[in-house]
Amino acid sequence: MSDQMDLKALEKKAWRSVFQDGIWDIYFGLLFLGLAVASFGDIFGLPSELGSMIIILCWNSITVLFLILGKKFITIPRIGFVKFGTKRKKLKKRMLGFLIFNLILAFLFLFVNLSGIFERLNIGGLIEPLVVGLLLITIPLSILAYFLEFHRLYIYAILFGLGFFNSELLFPLVGSPLDLFLSQGLIGIIVILIGSVFLIQFLRKYPSSKA
Repeated sequence: MSDQMDLKALEKKAWRSVFQDGIWDIYFGLLFLGLAVASFGDIFGLPSELGSMIIILCWNSITVLFLILGKKFITIPRIGFVKFGTKRKKLKKRMLGFLIFNLILAFLFLFVNLSGIFERLNIGGLIEPLVVGLLLITIPLSILAYFLEFHRLYIYAILFGLGFFNSELLFPLVGSPLDLFLSQGLIGIIVILIGSVFLIQFLRKYPSSKA
């Protein structure tokens, strides 16, 4: 029984080490920075909606590629590839599913923002961005943080969820699309910087065996 508990403790420690390299932090930061960058969708001379969709699709594809390649060429060569039990394998599948979900969710953000759904429901003012942020960002990311045991994601979920609300506050001062970039974009940059600090610490703690 004691040996089994020790194995579970070791597996739990190994699972949490998945997030110590900062790559997941950088991934989420890039993901939401992409939403801010997408607000400049008309720079291609295309309709802003189409330009934003193109930016999100390309940006998110590159972001997912960064996560996959970062784990493959930075993390695994340093701490190895850990084979988890059935429970953790299910969590890994959920992580993969979430990557796909991210692409869908990004388009959903854009659709809600452009469709005027809340205006037709007579929900406006500061209530609209709070509802959008809570339902489409904070709650899903918090659920993911719980299942993945990725505790920093709770904080990111709140910060990202407030992004649309903050942009609404900034709109009278700076206008669009700078309001979304200064709110959501700056939060994304901060999270990227936090992830970069974890990544630097990880690289120092686990130097490459090829060095």
